[in-house]
Amino acid sequence: MNKWLAVALTLSLAAPSLPAAGEDEASFEASQAARAKGGEAFRAGELAAALKAMEEALAFRPTHPGLLGNVAYLAASTGDGQRAAEALRAYAALGLVPGDEIQAKVKEAVAYDAWQTLQDAFARNTRTIGTADIDTPLPADLRLVEGIAMAEDGTLYVGTVVSGGIYRMNGHKATMVVDARDHEFGSFFGMAMHDGSLYATFARVEQTPGFVPGEGQTGLAKINPETGDVITVWTLPDGTEGQQLADLTITSDGTIYVSDAQGKKIYRVEGDTLLPAFNHKGFMSPQGMADLPGKGLYMADYGRGIWKLDEKSGEATLLDTPADTSLLGIDGLVAHNGRLIAIQNGVTPQRIIEIHMDGDAITGTTVLAQGLEGWDEPTLGVSGKHGIYYIAASQWPKYGESGAIRQGMEPPAVTPVMLIRD
Repeated sequence: MNKWLAVALTLSLAAPSLPAAGEDEASFEASQAARAKGGEAFRAGELAAALKAMEEALAFRPTHPGLLGNVAYLAASTGDGQRAAEALRAYAALGLVPGDEIQAKVKEAVAYDAWQTLQDAFARNTRTIGTADIDTPLPADLRLVEGIAMAEDGTLYVGTVVSGGIYRMNGHKATMVVDARDHEFGSFFGMAMHDGSLYATFARVEQTPGFVPGEGQTGLAKINPETGDVITVWTLPDGTEGQQLADLTITSDGTIYVSDAQGKKIYRVEGDTLLPAFNHKGFMSPQGMADLPGKGLYMADYGRGIWKLDEKSGEATLLDTPADTSLLGIDGLVAHNGRLIAIQNGVTPQRIIEIHMDGDAITGTTVLAQGLEGWDEPTLGVSGKHGIYYIAASQWPKYGESGAIRQGMEPPAVTPVMLIRD
């Protein structure tokens, strides 16, 4: 995921919105307004007023982890340890863990026994689930790996942001198929295979070598995966200012959809043009999409949850979720054997979940993988004959401006593509 465009999900006072059961746009907007008011009060040092506003925002959306964390922090800061502990118990009930700053503040305000109970809940929420089954180790010179695609014969392709290439994997050997510099693509993001062709989104972002804000283009390329020839290119007008194509999916009838993470739209390929297909005012950060045969098209919004996209009407509907379920921070979305699988890297702990549905209602989730050795922000995945293949260590936290390693960081010697076996 493109972190400079992503909604910040540290669950701080600037945290974004999370879908609650039965959320509508009126409650969302009211909550957002109250949250903004609370943020202003906090920055002015008016903690009691900030807490009052955050409580108002939370009342509209009572299972919003960011708001729960805000309330816990502010309640502890104003001496209300009971309310702070209550908010963190609700937080833990979502299977999540708040940030260190929130925990430290609440620890100061609550009794020892109450804090130990919270710590026990957080420890349960961070336990390791699944196995670190490495399918393909990617060499160290593939820097900041984001996208993944698989041909019908099982050949794996990966796309990079800092290295700026698409690579074909043969065991441990990586062969560059397309060099972004040859086509002024900048960096590659989402990828998909269809009818023997490889499709990949591209843009210039902060981590792209030579990045200059607003310069370059963002679009979609159709590529011959054997020769590396670029067959067709679709671009959005007006460069990369306020828009960046992030992910894509190709439906069973061959329709291509691409998500604009920053421009908050979904585009559809029509001939030589990218046409807006879904443009809901409530979108925050469109990311992965998945087409479930017989059920429809779904999109993960990094800041809100799962949307159902009606291809005939162009309408988008935010799906209700159970009160104990968080669908915040989903990056990759994969349709696998009729199941909806999500890579959730914007929460703590990061995890891969299966989303269970009854019609258009989300009934719950099952954690398939969590806290595995070798993870460093998992991003995108693909369905394959042996299971779900995914980028386990994208390296986003390690790279800064123009692809430079951030101070104190060191990229791993190997980036694993891991596999959740069927």
